[in-house]
Amino acid sequence: MSKASAGITAFVLFATTVSFLISMAGSSLKSTVQVLFLPIADGFDVNRGTLAVGTTLFAVVTALASSAVGHLADRIGAVPVLAIGAATTGGVLVVCALATDIWVFVVAYGVLGAIGCTMLSFVPLGVLADQLFQGRNAGVLYAVLTNGAAVGFIVLVPLWTFLGESMSWERILLGTGVVFLAVLLPLSLVLVKYSARQSSRPAPSEHGFWEGIGGTFRNKRVRGLILPFFACGTTMAFIDVHLFPHMHDHGVTATTSSLSFVLLGSLEIVGSLIAGRLCDKGRIRATLMGAYLLRAGSMVLLPFFSSDFMVLAFGALFGASYLATVVATTMWITKILPRGQKGTAIGVLWALHMVAVAASSQVGAMLADLFHSYLPMIVASVVLTAGAALLVALQPDPDAVVEAERVSDPVESV
Repeated sequence: MSKASAGITAFVLFATTVSFLISMAGSSLKSTVQVLFLPIADGFDVNRGTLAVGTTLFAVVTALASSAVGHLADRIGAVPVLAIGAATTGGVLVVCALATDIWVFVVAYGVLGAIGCTMLSFVPLGVLADQLFQGRNAGVLYAVLTNGAAVGFIVLVPLWTFLGESMSWERILLGTGVVFLAVLLPLSLVLVKYSARQSSRPAPSEHGFWEGIGGTFRNKRVRGLILPFFACGTTMAFIDVHLFPHMHDHGVTATTSSLSFVLLGSLEIVGSLIAGRLCDKGRIRATLMGAYLLRAGSMVLLPFFSSDFMVLAFGALFGASYLATVVATTMWITKILPRGQKGTAIGVLWALHMVAVAASSQVGAMLADLFHSYLPMIVASVVLTAGAALLVALQPDPDAVVEAERVSDPVESV
């Protein structure tokens, strides 16, 4: 192996490792609020609906920022975007920990926190996977990069649950913010420097921001992925915002809830890697359809949380589908769109996904306050995910379509 090749390999390994750690830590802003939702509401002496304004705003801002972040990653590279996101998220955690007014917390978390987390999300990681590996085994490698969030479920959610029994939520947020600023930010800056030295940053996209968005919506196959991914956002909002309150309402113990999240995170890793491998083998449509059917099946179990077995079964089934939908949808997009549009398109998809998260976050909280139950939201989620599987089944297979286009227009495909 030449010295240049060894340097590139070392950079890829370092970039993958640091990005994995940042992805894992990037979930901490959402997961701390998720686990500590009720203590935070009690601390500010507000009801669930009021605090949910923050999670709803978070979803709305994420929706607005996703396309811009994807385009920014296309323009300057994914690595600098990750560094900016680490600095922003760390600062937001500190501000939220020190906030004495609910609306300071809501604005800091819902606006700046959303921007920071978007810069650490599946959007720049999808661009990074494409930039690092140029489409070779991209499904598996993207699954590896994004599995930081799954490890976060396994490690961080039980940690917040454990710490929440002996520490205030303010101290937990403050400590997490310090870790971001003192550890992850320096690591990300080293990665930026290393990236510049290796000259790994891609040339800027030739497409403007609005041109990229227009191209995304003009592609009917991308449009055909939007509605199914809306169902993905609806169910993810239940996990991010409503699952712990739902468990609380059903008297689920801390031990059972933590074990359920360990199962969710563990199966998330396994499911994403299997999904990535299947996508690399040309089975994108079947993988995505199966993931939505698993998601629908898991949501059916939610009303039966009086049984510990159902809680654990939910964690296993939902975990198996959790990243599988993300990996398969992202691979579908990167398969059918040309270079220069992929980051923006992934951002557009996540923007619409977060519209679903915003609606589910606020409507779910309001319905819970009104009916003292999440059952209406659960039923809607089951219907949406089952419908998503049907919509995916009705679409032409992306690999077959791309091959047909290559054969019919070999010059354009080169």
